Amino acid sequence: MMELLGLLVLLLGSSIIANGAVSELSWREISTINSQGPYIGIVVPNAFELDPLLRSPSFVVDTNFPHFDYAGKHFRIGILEKKRVIVVMCGLGMLNAGLSTQLLLTLFDVKGVLHYGIAGNGNPKLQIGDVTIPQYWAHTGLWHWQRLGVENGDFSRRFGYLEFGNYSNCTEDLKSDRNVLNKVWYQPEEIFPVNGIPEASHEIFWVPVDNTYFKIARKLKNVKLDSCVNTTCLPRKPIVVRVEKGVSANVFVDNKAYREFLHSKFDATPIEMETASVALVCFQQNKPFIAIRSLSDLAGGGSSLSNEVDVFASLASQNAFEVLVKFISLNKHWKTMELLLGLLVLVIWGSSIGANGAVSELSWREISNINSQGPYIGIVVPNAFELDPLLRSPSFIAHNKFPYFDFAGKHFRIGVLEKKRVIVVMTGLSMLNAGITTQLLLTLFDVEGVVHYGIAGNANPKLQIGDVTIPQYWAHTGLWNWQRFGDGPKDELALEVNGDYSRRFGYLRFADYNNYTKHSKPVTNLLNNVWFQAEEIFPVNGTPEVRQHAFWVSVDKTYFKIAGKLENVKLGSCVNTTCLPRRPIVVRVERGASANVFVDNKAYREFLNSKFDITPIDMESAAVALVCLQQKKPFIVIRALSDLAGGGSDLSNEADVFASLASQNALDVVVRFISLLNS
Repeated sequence: MMELLGLLVLLLGSSIIANGAVSELSWREISTINSQGPYIGIVVPNAFELDPLLRSPSFVVDTNFPHFDYAGKHFRIGILEKKRVIVVMCGLGMLNAGLSTQLLLTLFDVKGVLHYGIAGNGNPKLQIGDVTIPQYWAHTGLWHWQRLGVENGDFSRRFGYLEFGNYSNCTEDLKSDRNVLNKVWYQPEEIFPVNGIPEASHEIFWVPVDNTYFKIARKLKNVKLDSCVNTTCLPRKPIVVRVEKGVSANVFVDNKAYREFLHSKFDATPIEMETASVALVCFQQNKPFIAIRSLSDLAGGGSSLSNEVDVFASLASQNAFEVLVKFISLNKHWKTMELLLGLLVLVIWGSSIGANGAVSELSWREISNINSQGPYIGIVVPNAFELDPLLRSPSFIAHNKFPYFDFAGKHFRIGVLEKKRVIVVMTGLSMLNAGITTQLLLTLFDVEGVVHYGIAGNANPKLQIGDVTIPQYWAHTGLWNWQRFGDGPKDELALEVNGDYSRRFGYLRFADYNNYTKHSKPVTNLLNNVWFQAEEIFPVNGTPEVRQHAFWVSVDKTYFKIAGKLENVKLGSCVNTTCLPRRPIVVRVERGASANVFVDNKAYREFLNSKFDITPIDMESAAVALVCLQQKKPFIVIRALSDLAGGGSDLSNEADVFASLASQNALDVVVRFISLLNS
């Protein structure tokens, strides 16, 4: 049967096979794999959490297609509790989890997603070893970092804030001095649902799991769970419990004060680094999902000596997996769905080969036709106001036959810019949106290189608003290990010995920013330190599931050399009657930084510049850089400075005035750069 299916795929020809980033041979294999579906997608963060599944006799690998490797990810195909599954290890962090989930849903015929792993415990009523199944998940790492002395913000204030000065370890009268880092406001994610209007964003903070899945989870209370690691046993037998809320961010929380804040502010029980990303992708793709997280540690709320995860990670991983297995066995609904979907495929296509997972046969034909006219330069733009100058530019001519292609909530515009074939896509705000959009661009289309442009905050006192910067290196400065109070630079971080975390790239000490205008006596801060971490990456030419680390990501050397010829581009300097002190310039700089943080705080702006020699500060570029690095695609980033990132007026952020000018300046430099690619 499998040989016959493979032959039929060959006979169908290349019209339904995209000749872009995914090879013709790979699409044939994907099509044959999907002919055996639909599947349950299982997303697992790390190797030690995946290990119980690989050792389990319940998991039987497919004999014909045991795995499929793509984009540095290793998709395992098999059977778990008589259900067809595709298992993928995503790696640490929100970006990795989002990329892996999006690839899973793009490539394969997946009817639902299960996510399991370990988590820190924010709930004092539960203990290590307990397995939690939240009804709602939030990304609590998307921040607006507010300037000192300002109560209002440009972003939402609906979900509250964390004020750093409230955690100064001193008497109440001293706390009135505040901390110049001020406060961060929690923000909802921008999303672009697959059934919505392309490029029309929605916002969401709490993402619900699938209602049917959550009801099934009520039947998991009697799963027997482990309570001992060798001779170290927990006070009681662990339990399975449905809870209301869990939170994720690019932060390993090992700090009691922040743990207690998350629980009191958001009623968070599990605290970890991936689930909200899986939730956001599934929500936008209308795929049911649920997350099962076993508590491995107290997130800094336990012993002052060490984090409990060093002892209980393996036990928690096993407990989470045991609950996953039971959950799959209870879901009788899936068997019926398999039969119905299989029948539907046979009726519509005559064979199951026509359905290449999430992408229909018709869509693959269109993609193949688009790619036949490539290769293209991919142009990735964060927001609508930054995209607008390109759409108004006479230099951009839309393709007369394929002006656009919509997929997964993204609107890919096809055309010509300066006689160069381009595909333009708007990502939306944040690292997650930028990452998954860039991954989709490189997965679907024949792209030879990526140009990313937009606006940015300026951390460099030598430059001004309106200047256009082109950094040689980019870093994600929002991946943190939040260290427990009492520990310092000489103390090993939790999981550092395993290579998960490092003290190589330095830290931010909150107490250093206490405002001593009235009291000169220095005090500590219970929030202590956050250590900056490198991203885990899985390059396409590396060994699948063998992680590497990257902090500084270099742009393409050839592109950067070409950028040296952009110094004479004439740039705008006035918005109506408001003009800048001098004509803006184009300048190549050494470093830029991105995080899920809108920086509007002078102290943090100055820290980033002094610590990392940062010039542009934004919320997307490092995600584009990390995806291109892993996919071995040349890229460059062009960011025009729209504001002083909190370092200017006490009244408002300059982006309110200069965002449109900066967007136009960035595009003018992009147009000139594209023209030079042809020379």
